[in-house]
Amino acid sequence: MQPEQRSVYRDNKYTDKLADNYDFMPKVVALDDAQRIIDIVNETAQKYGQYYQQHDAWNHEADNLTHRPGTPWSIAHAKGQNTLLSDDDILKYHALERL
Repeated sequence: MQPEQRSVYRDNKYTDKLADNYDFMPKVVALDDAQRIIDIVNETAQKYGQYYQQHDAWNHEADNLTHRPGTPWSIAHAKGQNTLLSDDDILKYHALERL
């Protein structure tokens, strides 16, 4: 997911500030169920990572699973390019996938 403000992203794209803010491991290791979360993330990356590489989905929006019609992203994007995804839309879309 990209930051909502493109100017902020561009200004920080190649700096350590952005990487530090979004670095996954330091935030997770302190949690009680850290290993479970790490396992889920790894399984998900393994399951879908090849799809994104094979279809070049990052560069072709139509092939991007998260940008298909009916997804939280598509609902927010229809309201305006930088509209935040609502928690309700995310929960409704992924209701059957809850941990």
